[in-house]
Amino acid sequence: MPVVRISDATFVDLKSIATWLDVETPALTIEQLVRDKMAQLGLERDDPHEIIMPSGASCASLDESIIEFKTAPGLTFARVRAASVDGCWLEKTNWSVVLLQVISAVMKKHKMDANSLARELQVPSKPYEFNEEGYKYYSHLGLSIQGQSAPDAWREIERLAQKHRVAVEVRFQWSENDKAQYPGKVGMLRAGI
Repeated sequence: MPVVRISDATFVDLKSIATWLDVETPALTIEQLVRDKMAQLGLERDDPHEIIMPSGASCASLDESIIEFKTAPGLTFARVRAASVDGCWLEKTNWSVVLLQVISAVMKKHKMDANSLARELQVPSKPYEFNEEGYKYYSHLGLSIQGQSAPDAWREIERLAQKHRVAVEVRFQWSENDKAQYPGKVGMLRAGI
């Protein structure tokens, strides 16, 4: 776990804020503040361990009317509800996980090693373990990839899907935020199909 050094004054402030947030430690205070800020900004935590691939699962049960976009709308404040990569449905996923699944599909399809794959990607990546500056290492790919915003992740998903014929469908929903392009609406994007 990383160690963060803060000033004595900031530590006292964290203890004061902890009282208002009804949490017990400065660490929990920081976690709560980060969660709140990420929600406010429409960001989501990357967690590839949340992937669930139920057999025969389908998104047809979404009862909201879905807006299909031919070109990507503004994806800020848009959360992935479900996605399909090469016919395999992912649920409880996010933009980063969809990007990783597409990268993995490209790697398998062309039997690429980490060096070749890093050269192919148009997002910051390194063909070795590197966990600084927003990079995260993915051992199954042999790559460290820098985190991407939703619009940047989709841009690379779409580029890879089109170039390598990887079928991708993403269903997403904008949060109820005035800054979202279509607050509360559900949208769909497809690529490589």
